[in-house]
Amino acid sequence: KCKRLFKIEIICLDFSISDKEETVEWNENAFMKMKNLKILIIRNGKFSKGPNYFPQGLRVLEWHRYPSNCLPSNFDPINLVICKLPDSSITSFEF
Repeated sequence: KCKRLFKIEIICLDFSISDKEETVEWNENAFMKMKNLKILIIRNGKFSKGPNYFPQGLRVLEWHRYPSNCLPSNFDPINLVICKLPDSSITSFEF
């Protein structure tokens, strides 16, 4: 049995190039298998829902208009060095 390993360490999405704003429909479990993800930057995108999971090794989280009012409940931000969530609806940082 072959296990797929996602070795992605950086994701940077910038939707500011688009002329029209569309809601991005996505799987909120998309980051579940990305254990090596260290940097996540999402700019100017409008997402249908927030993520259910962030990897524990995430060091940089920059998400303009983060689509949820909280971070995933299973996320421990111990390794998080930079957290920028401008224009988001975050109401608390309880962990």
